[in-house]
Amino acid sequence: MIINTLAAMAAGYVLSMVFGTPKKFRAQDIVSRIAAALAPKISAKYQDNEGGRRTAGIVFLLSLIAVTVLPVLIVLILLYCFIPALALVLDALICWSVLDIKGVTTASTGIARAMRGKNYAKAQRIASDLSRTDCSELDEKGLVRAAVQGVADRTVDSAAAPMLCMFLLSAAGGVFFTAADCAAEIADESEDFTAPAEKLRRALCFIPGKFAYLMMLVDALFLKLNTRAAERVMKSDIKCARSCFAGCRAVMAGIMGISLLPEEVYSEQFLRTYTIGEQLKDPEPADITLANSLLQGTAFIMMMMVFIVKLTIGVWF
Repeated sequence: MIINTLAAMAAGYVLSMVFGTPKKFRAQDIVSRIAAALAPKISAKYQDNEGGRRTAGIVFLLSLIAVTVLPVLIVLILLYCFIPALALVLDALICWSVLDIKGVTTASTGIARAMRGKNYAKAQRIASDLSRTDCSELDEKGLVRAAVQGVADRTVDSAAAPMLCMFLLSAAGGVFFTAADCAAEIADESEDFTAPAEKLRRALCFIPGKFAYLMMLVDALFLKLNTRAAERVMKSDIKCARSCFAGCRAVMAGIMGISLLPEEVYSEQFLRTYTIGEQLKDPEPADITLANSLLQGTAFIMMMMVFIVKLTIGVWF
């Protein structure tokens, strides 16, 4: 069964890299629609105060996981027991729907293309979606920073974290991470409501985030990039940012010699603003292309590591 799930995961990765995530079968969209339907029904049943909203958020998160993850897990277990070939196909399709590596590169390339065409409104809209920050007032240099930062963040939550979850639970693990991600990003709800999902997402991204920036450094060595600058930025800025995305952001910012978007972080009960990276040159669209190369290389190395470890486990056990 371990070998079968490994084959399914590898097939999903290859399909994602070659064809991109299927628009009609994208796990993020499906789970988001389910989350949008559940959230208002659950939040309405609890008191509108901090404690009530947090309780509602916990119930919502557990309900979303139960509705999305458990059916996938049960169906795959039954199919692997009785119809392994069908289970392998379904497992691969779900893994394909979870990984969205090519979608990230397409979006970031779209930002550069829109800027070349002077369509800054479109570039700002795509950059906002990719970086999950408000980019409506950014100029061209700011849009490049947002695109690079978005690619760095998605290296963790669109590649490394889903891969690690799928390593543990195959397609069901990928859906589990997707459920946590969608619950944390649910619209029209308070921060108290989404706080439990946000904590779960950060926990799921913590270890993958560490692996991702280390693998990104390895990829940078293969590409003969300036890894010393990346290491310098990592040492000075990662602790300040306190984010599972900080490692990949620091590596990209250091290699490119740019600073990324400022971020507000609570430190010792004070709100401080930190910026990852050193502004050694002006950001340029070529930085987006380099960021995409680092994303793809990092994802490939992560996939190879998962493949080797899981294959070893499958052969010996």
